Amino acid sequence: MLSNVSSVFANNIEIPEDAEKISLVAIYSNKPEVNEISIGETIIATANFSAFISSEGYLNKGILECKVTAYAAPGRGFSCGFAQMENVSGYCIIKDKDEDSLVAKLECSSGATVSTDVRCEGRLDFMSGTGKYSGINGTARLHMEQIFTAGESSIEFLGWWRLPAKNL
Repeated sequence: MLSNVSSVFANNIEIPEDAEKISLVAIYSNKPEVNEISIGETIIATANFSAFISSEGYLNKGILECKVTAYAAPGRGFSCGFAQMENVSGYCIIKDKDEDSLVAKLECSSGATVSTDVRCEGRLDFMSGTGKYSGINGTARLHMEQIFTAGESSIEFLGWWRLPAKNL
């Protein structure tokens, strides 16, 4: 039996028949805490950030906490300014208001110029959970600020997840 699953990274997200759409916006509670070291022109950092979930649904009024490793290196110069490439990977714990939680793997990459507001684009994969999220799986497109140039803004993702069957 073939599954009708399309890549979530297409322009139109197709949700598998047995899954539901997840759309989330979370506002950073503070600017990410970044600990950097430089090796030549490359900067390596660990970063922690938290965000309050403002979207409706299961996770409304919940908290997103992430620990990531980020690599930044000079990119090619553009006519409009200097570019920095950033690759970020790590894990996030998402807790809802009932204290049920889920774990997600985060990966994104980006480029920034002095004159534009480019953000880190990538994916979030739902890996495991507790309570109502026990047995979760799914994936979402991720859109967030860059770690090295973050202000106080938001992290957003749009995709799908499969939640476990509810007790009958």
